[in-house]
Amino acid sequence: MRRAAFAVAGLCFLGLALRAAEPAVKDVVRAVERRYNQTRTLEADFIQRYTLGSTTLVESGRVYFQKPGRMRWEYESPEKKLFLADGEYAYFYVPEEQQVRRQSLKQAPDWQATFALLLGRVDLERVLRDLELVRVHRPEEPARPNRARWQLRGRAKSDKQAFEEVWLDLNDAFQVLRIEIRQRDGSLMEFHFRRWRENQPLDPELFRLQVPPGTAWLDEGPS
Repeated sequence: MRRAAFAVAGLCFLGLALRAAEPAVKDVVRAVERRYNQTRTLEADFIQRYTLGSTTLVESGRVYFQKPGRMRWEYESPEKKLFLADGEYAYFYVPEEQQVRRQSLKQAPDWQATFALLLGRVDLERVLRDLELVRVHRPEEPARPNRARWQLRGRAKSDKQAFEEVWLDLNDAFQVLRIEIRQRDGSLMEFHFRRWRENQPLDPELFRLQVPPGTAWLDEGPS
């Protein structure tokens, strides 16, 4: 009986110790902000999944970010296409369609809020509310660059935003491995990132759209 009592006490103590070691949400938020507010450029391989009902579309390629406000998504599979933001406009180009769709960044606040962490200096609590932290892997599991340790979840600040929730999967270095966007139309958008490179020089030409002569241009919304 005495041994059993000591065993139970030991398990209770271990449980309390593990709970005490859990970081506060605000500490993780500050660590993520500190990491990304100090970066100037980012690049990674990505897999994008869009799910609506029973249908899922999977695409992949490479992405580049340069602060402030520039990004380039090069889709390689299943078809080549390009999404580019140059700080003033966002462009969507599909070579097969021989057409560019252009939109002023002032008219596209929702996706900018979603990727604010990677596009410029950000205060997450100004972008999201009801932030909470969920442990993905147990403390005793070894740290790996591509293993998520935490999931930081937040809700849209306003009902006017197209998304309802954003979830960030983070590793032990507070690096974003996955962004999950739960949208108001019931769809789910996921971005999985691998092989991040930070603060490496990027060619300015990456953020200038170059298309063949004869390509049609369509403006969406006020320019």
